[in-house]
Amino acid sequence: MTDNWQELGKSSTSPRSSTNRAVVSTRVPKKENIIFIGSEFEYNNFWLKNMFIAAAYPFVKNRNKFRQCDKVTIAYVDYGYTRLEKLAIEGLKNEISFTTNIRFVALKTKSGAINVLNEDRDNYKIQDLAFFCHGLNGKITLNYSGRPNIDLTSSDINRINNNNFLSSAIANSYACRTGMSDSLTLRTQGSFNSINEADSSNSFAQLFANKHNIDFYAFYKRTLYSNILNPKSDANKISEDLRNKRATNKDNIISILENYEALTHTDLGESYKNIWGLAPRGAVAEGTNGYSLWRKGGGLRMPIAAETPTGLPTSMTKFTPK
Repeated sequence: MTDNWQELGKSSTSPRSSTNRAVVSTRVPKKENIIFIGSEFEYNNFWLKNMFIAAAYPFVKNRNKFRQCDKVTIAYVDYGYTRLEKLAIEGLKNEISFTTNIRFVALKTKSGAINVLNEDRDNYKIQDLAFFCHGLNGKITLNYSGRPNIDLTSSDINRINNNNFLSSAIANSYACRTGMSDSLTLRTQGSFNSINEADSSNSFAQLFANKHNIDFYAFYKRTLYSNILNPKSDANKISEDLRNKRATNKDNIISILENYEALTHTDLGESYKNIWGLAPRGAVAEGTNGYSLWRKGGGLRMPIAAETPTGLPTSMTKFTPK
């Protein structure tokens, strides 16, 4: 039998090297961090009006939670805040040293919030995502007690496109009850015997983690924001200083003590004015009506879990994709 094998490379069936082979390159996506700041209408007073804005500051300063990236988006609800309070939101840019690509988005609708999460994802992938706002079972309520409603519900998770997030992406919700499922019973249940009763597998946090294959950190309980702007031990001194200064100072910004400012906010707290000749009460008696409290440099700390509902974890829980 004749041997038909030929030297490698000379046979008509042997592979040949190509001098025109295309160069294959891997495109590394740019990273974007996104913060959502809700409005405050439920506790619409001097002490808490700016609590969501203030809480975003320590988060941005924490490089373990808010990692270096190429672009930062800060989206805030454009209702209920004055020009001075919006300037406090824009002050967040002073805490970001790793990029100058910082944009502020004024949200007026739910679609606007979803657009922030979906837009320009061919060029930027989401790395760190955080929500500072109210929450209810099964939803992130960015404009709670205000109009129009700007709620991100469990069903809205599917409106966020696939592949928007980096594989290392992390989401954090500082809204109430993000780790709890929604049902008529769970909305009002004040105590739990077991974490299983919260049905976390159907919570906003778990459904988001599953859909987008990222880790999502959230609370089962309500979230405590009352200690963000000032220690309770400073409250009397703050209100007394403001009451004394506003008698002769009509400026839009009044410095209080060393670290605080009162930002003029027309009609805030005015519902507590003297009625039918009765003595002033609430914000009017306190001397804080018509202003909102701001702390220079933002909040003292990030939110923690409140005491209720009882029987559930007090720490922020990590929800991993399932």
